[in-house]
Amino acid sequence: MDNIISYFNGEKLQCLLGALLSVIFIAVSVYLLFLQKPFFKGIAYTVLPLAILLLTICVGVIFRVPKDIERVTTFLKDTPQKIQVEEIPRLEKVMKSFTIIKKVETVILIIGLLLTVLLWQNDLIRGIGIGLIIMGISLYTFDHFAEARGEIYMRYLKSL
Repeated sequence: MDNIISYFNGEKLQCLLGALLSVIFIAVSVYLLFLQKPFFKGIAYTVLPLAILLLTICVGVIFRVPKDIERVTTFLKDTPQKIQVEEIPRLEKVMKSFTIIKKVETVILIIGLLLTVLLWQNDLIRGIGIGLIIMGISLYTFDHFAEARGEIYMRYLKSL
């Protein structure tokens, strides 16, 4: 049971940090928009929507965690077979989605690098590229840790 609580609390902690980071990204992006410089606007144009997306996801997870803990601990206590029938398949879908999401984040990073290098002379495009690099790395790192925690949780569930 401690492993279940630990997994979901880890999700919550990571999402609290992700939400805080998102708020910082949003605040900095809004500030950069007011500077009226194409390079800074370019950064803000890419960081702002991706930071809002991350914030939305994180807030959703934060509010969902208590229900998830209750759901899975109830499975374990009252109907342990539901771990095999419901929780493991749910987690398998989540883990599969990380593979796709991390590929998208890698593409975001590569596009950012290409824009930055190939169109260095254009301040707006260079800013967009830098913003994509920042967010590609940030989101990939965020999901890498979530995926690693999910793998540990999956091993635990399969050991039951």
